Amino acid sequence: MLERRPVVSRILVVYYSRSGHTDLVAKQIAALCHADLERIEDRSPRLGATGYLRSALEAVFGLRPSIARAHRNPGDYDLVIVGTPVWFWGVASPVRTWVHRHRAQLNRVAVFCSYGGSGHAKALDDLERLCRRKAVARLALTDRAVAQCRHDPALRRFLLEIKQAHPTPLPRPTVRGRVTV
Repeated sequence: MLERRPVVSRILVVYYSRSGHTDLVAKQIAALCHADLERIEDRSPRLGATGYLRSALEAVFGLRPSIARAHRNPGDYDLVIVGTPVWFWGVASPVRTWVHRHRAQLNRVAVFCSYGGSGHAKALDDLERLCRRKAVARLALTDRAVAQCRHDPALRRFLLEIKQAHPTPLPRPTVRGRVTV
């Protein structure tokens, strides 16, 4: 006799990271949700003063730089979790490009950001507006908290919000205690 298993949600974590903080959080979220992971690949150089200036101008003026083609179709997922670093009080421009390109395919979304100073609330508001969807959960983590591994409680609250708002069961996390990748 075949074993009946409950239908489990398909989740995609999509993110961009320049310094590595958003990358670390995205990988932890994906591991805990048993989600697929899609890193947004930027085609613009971001190193040095020129890269910093380019990033600032794109963020301030809401520009959309060229990014590599996505490997996964977000329309195939029940929930897409979008992550961005905060650039000049806004969404990182490669994330802006990805969302603009794929927002018609998004079903439900959750959003998260990492930030060094301020602007996280505006960045998450902007990300929801770009997605044209109200996020089922939001998470903002300081780069310092991520670097010092002090973000576990906030990350667990975020995952609980997703679980409570999600219509189909999420896979049970296999990691106990401290969040690890």
